[in-house]
Amino acid sequence: KVKLTHALQEVEDMLLKKDVAVLAVLTSLALTSCGNNLTDLDYILDKDEFILGFTDFPPMGFTDRGVDTGFDIELAEAVTEEMGVSLKTRYIDWDAKVLELNSKRIDAVWNGFTITEERREQVTFSDPYFENNLIILSKVDSGIVTRADLSDKNVGVELSSSADIALEKETTLVETLKEVKKYNNSSDAFLALSAGQIDAMIVDEIYARYVVLQENEGLYQVSDDVIGGEFYGIGFRLGDVKLAARVDEIINELVASGFVGDLSNKYFGEDLFYRP
Repeated sequence: KVKLTHALQEVEDMLLKKDVAVLAVLTSLALTSCGNNLTDLDYILDKDEFILGFTDFPPMGFTDRGVDTGFDIELAEAVTEEMGVSLKTRYIDWDAKVLELNSKRIDAVWNGFTITEERREQVTFSDPYFENNLIILSKVDSGIVTRADLSDKNVGVELSSSADIALEKETTLVETLKEVKKYNNSSDAFLALSAGQIDAMIVDEIYARYVVLQENEGLYQVSDDVIGGEFYGIGFRLGDVKLAARVDEIINELVASGFVGDLSNKYFGEDLFYRP
């Protein structure tokens, strides 16, 4: 009788666990169904938080004495304030930016993110807001002025950046290089340049000019030889068109008010903000 009682109890427990599992599945489906009724913009407003993904890329986004700041982050603060939600910043691995978006750990890649046709297949972009070139940054005594001067040199790029992508397409140029070294972010590549571990780096002109003017004037030079041109945009989850449209709408209002021009002057000494 005792054995029978235990057996019956085990059967009851098994059935109970199955019921709980089924209930969990049904609950998940119900929540998913409800969530599907929300637009991408509603999702942000409902959770009352917008999470911005960035890496160390001054002056667009960086951490200064423990505070996340930069042109993009300050602009995002103004946008989210107008939207009525709080802004949260999250440092990400740039190589995993799309995964971070799709997993909803972040709501946008907003950090000097270059618009490309390949990326348009993975994310929804805002309107372009900065026109930028990819240039060569080197020490003033390096003798590197043009791409021809890179022959047999060690060149650094940020992994999975637009500079990395552009350089891979320049097969003739790559064949002349001694080695291409890839770093987690542009700041790490710049440290390698400073330490003499690489001879030059290919990077966004906006970053290069900021670094030279802010910290190292007279030590480094920005080439006039352009590797490629590009536009920055804010990257949202693929299909998040309502959220992208709302952000663009608010930015246009901030442009009209003069806020964006003042912010650009703060970081670049002139109004470089672009609107199509």
